Amino acid sequence: MIQATLNTILNILRDQRTSAATGLKKSDVSKVLDSDFYQRTNPDAAAAAVPMDQHFRRHGISEERKPSAFFTADYVRNHLIDRSFRDETALDAYVRSGMFEKPRLLFVSHDASRTGAPAIILRLLDMISKTGAFECFTILDAGGERLPEFQALSHCHVMSRSRHAPDGTEEQAIHEIRSLFGKTGIFRGNPPVCALVNSAESHRIGRALAAQSVPVISLIHEIAAYYPPARFEEIANYSHTVVFPSQFVSRAAETYSELDMKKTTVRGQGLLQDDFGSMEKSTCRRLLRERLNLPEDAFVVLNVGTVDIRKGSDMFVDIAALALEMAPQGKPLHFVWHGAPDKSFTYAQDAVIAAELEQNIHFLPSTPDIEQVFLGGDLFLLTARADPFPCVIHEAMACGLPVIAFRNGGGAPELIGDDAGTIVDMGDLAAAARAVDTYLINPALTVDQGTAAKQKIAANWDYASYCMDVYGLIKSAAKRQPVAGWPELQFQTAPEHLIVMNGCREDLRALMALGGPPEQCDVVLIDGRFGADVDEVLAELNAKNFRVKLCQPPEDTRDARALFLRDLLANPRPKRLTMINTLELLSLTQLTPLTIPKQAVLTGNSLSTTYLGKRIGHLEALHLSDPDLQAALTTHTHGARDVVRPLQVSP
Repeated sequence: MIQATLNTILNILRDQRTSAATGLKKSDVSKVLDSDFYQRTNPDAAAAAVPMDQHFRRHGISEERKPSAFFTADYVRNHLIDRSFRDETALDAYVRSGMFEKPRLLFVSHDASRTGAPAIILRLLDMISKTGAFECFTILDAGGERLPEFQALSHCHVMSRSRHAPDGTEEQAIHEIRSLFGKTGIFRGNPPVCALVNSAESHRIGRALAAQSVPVISLIHEIAAYYPPARFEEIANYSHTVVFPSQFVSRAAETYSELDMKKTTVRGQGLLQDDFGSMEKSTCRRLLRERLNLPEDAFVVLNVGTVDIRKGSDMFVDIAALALEMAPQGKPLHFVWHGAPDKSFTYAQDAVIAAELEQNIHFLPSTPDIEQVFLGGDLFLLTARADPFPCVIHEAMACGLPVIAFRNGGGAPELIGDDAGTIVDMGDLAAAARAVDTYLINPALTVDQGTAAKQKIAANWDYASYCMDVYGLIKSAAKRQPVAGWPELQFQTAPEHLIVMNGCREDLRALMALGGPPEQCDVVLIDGRFGADVDEVLAELNAKNFRVKLCQPPEDTRDARALFLRDLLANPRPKRLTMINTLELLSLTQLTPLTIPKQAVLTGNSLSTTYLGKRIGHLEALHLSDPDLQAALTTHTHGARDVVRPLQVSP
């Protein structure tokens, strides 16, 4: 008995010392800790015979043990951009920051693939998360190549069993979601005000969330005829509002199911990427043709998407074959499809080989540089049998491409109209082929309709207005208002001048040598807390009134930093770019088509004259501190004298 009492006293004293050392309140810890999850995933904690919050304070925070199924360190690092994380873990910073006191939003996607539906919810998440107004959470039915992007913007949980697993049932989803919302869970005191459930494929998660009293807004992009009638009725029953992207999808839902249409609305998503289509078109055309070894005057017809039967890859090949037969001599015609293959449907690829058309029909993998692909094409051929309101239509039109599409194949004709493309009857391959050849031999028509397409997107289809409309639905669906009221969403605007550098004294001295008013600059430390002198650099930049952001890559590698830079140059794209010892993070094919003014700074001679010579023509200025490198470039590289600038960096 005496020993037990002594142990209790020692534990109390240890907890007091831990709290004093960390500055953490027990009440704060309880708000981020799911005790059942922590006990289940930490056998030593279960065996320690102490309360889970005590074990978490003593061991979990310093050892970075996950406090819940959701906690995502990358999100915390990206959200708390004013912290260096030099002397604290992401988990420690999260508990200290009070980030968990913000109102919460939940986002749901059926996967994280590089396809249209996940892109729609990811862009909504991107815009809302970066306002800092909400703490964001994501549930994914399955993972995918874009999972790191979801994790950078939200706490993420991937279901233990996807809907395709043998035991991925409705009941299993209800059980798993219930465990996330349990009595010891992180949502017990601050539940999500709403869940945005994207795609009919996410229905089992949506239903399970509604069972936990979370208001649900369902964003449905699928056509009801491809589902059991009860599916759409069920979605409407558990949802506060169902959002369809087009009148076509709405009419199909009304025709093939008996859902309450008063709970539905029609609102098409906007253009996914700000400034999409603003790269240098002539450069992108050249790059695409060089990549495929095509003649300079090749007329390129595009499609983008999974190479499957729903997207009509078979009809794409058949139309291409007909159009190639019709095409006049001396008019090189090529068809290019970018997208992941469907292993269960290889007709398209097989047909190309059988017809010996490999020289004119090209199937290429999906690519993150899809803007360059669109700008390199001349015409978009949408062959989908069923595509409710495809994102690729916005992107093609934003890049000035007329669109050929099928009537009754989805909502695309509503956007295309009669002035931005050609609509043919479903399955009329000959009519589609004739339309291709009409554009091929009539450049003026191609230009006129491409211009009309670009103007339509610019005038009516920005993503910010779509996001605000969805936010209005969130407010109306929520059962309670946040304690401080509904926050105003202030979306990121394009930086006037983005400076990308590393968190080291050398780069800081180079920045100071450039001069310039700090109020016009946004500085990004691209290597995050890996920077050698990050605390000192942050302190000095803040003291000089620079707007500074710490980008924390998941690992200290060039590739990880390059991925961050790719994101920084989109959504929104800066108006001017300076790269201080970071030029190598941008590939030549990424640098070349950027139309914004660009300059680079290099201290030392880590890059060769050959490397720099290939980039000279795409830079407004190249500031060099090494006089030998300056001399070599200006002597042997055409045009270098107009670009190279000497840089005097203080020691």
